[in-house]
Amino acid sequence: MTDELTNAAEWIQIGPWKVSSELFLDVIFTNHCNRHCAYCIARTKTYCTEDPSRWQRTLEKAFELFNIGSIIILGGEATVDPRFWEKLADVERLAREYLTGRVILTTNGVRLTEPDFLERLCQSGITAVNISRMHYRQDLNDISFGGPTPTVKEIRHIHDALTAAGKTLRLNANIWRGNLDTITEMERFTDAFAGYCEAIKFSPLMNTAMFGTTSETDRFTAENAIPDEEIRVLYDRFAQRQKMIRKQKNVLGFVDYAEVIRNGQRVLLKYAQVEDKYDRERVIPTLKLYPNGCLSNEWNYRKDILDSLIT
Repeated sequence: MTDELTNAAEWIQIGPWKVSSELFLDVIFTNHCNRHCAYCIARTKTYCTEDPSRWQRTLEKAFELFNIGSIIILGGEATVDPRFWEKLADVERLAREYLTGRVILTTNGVRLTEPDFLERLCQSGITAVNISRMHYRQDLNDISFGGPTPTVKEIRHIHDALTAAGKTLRLNANIWRGNLDTITEMERFTDAFAGYCEAIKFSPLMNTAMFGTTSETDRFTAENAIPDEEIRVLYDRFAQRQKMIRKQKNVLGFVDYAEVIRNGQRVLLKYAQVEDKYDRERVIPTLKLYPNGCLSNEWNYRKDILDSLIT
């Protein structure tokens, strides 16, 4: 599996569940973060008590039970975990043992501006890094994150360092009302980072109410999330102005994507707005491992499905 677009959503039966034959496992290192994004889904994990020992045991059990094609390391902000390198070593060991092809770090990139941290990351078993970036203008990006974020120059340096180490960099941007919500803004974002990353991925902002998040987050996302039908029109019009590579439906069983090239820069368009396109009681396209050791098919650290999978 090279990226999301190559997942054909083939299914195998495990216990009562229909499970993706090549699973994406979101491994959440910590609840904590060094930024304060008003829209952050990670606020769903604010009150999750961390249990490193149970987390490690569940991680090992997940590899025993499933064919994990990709590991995505998340937070909060994973890099602020004081046990980051220890946990990464556990992930790397299991990825080697079970021949998992991709180990991806998703981050706000703040710690990657530290030379020692970046050097050690380049020497690690991580295969790719996804940096969240919400605007091409530095001031507006910092406002979105509630604090200083890597500059364009720093992202270029991070990209060069990762490339030299045989790793890739992707920028993940969310679209909401007033943020990159026009073709012109999407093109300006793409042009600002063209050549500084392997891919740019645009995703609609999710309405987080379905995750049971804090009222502040729910309010922000409810007021600013753009409906699926509007996103589809925006993406289709954006794609028509670029070089189309491919469109892929039902990736992971529930997401539509398009891939285009603009000025030599690869751009991914994620059409689906919510993970609500499948039967949660029977189908597992992805899994989440929370810091408390809960293994869930939802953004819900209380819904542990491990017992139902091994009985």
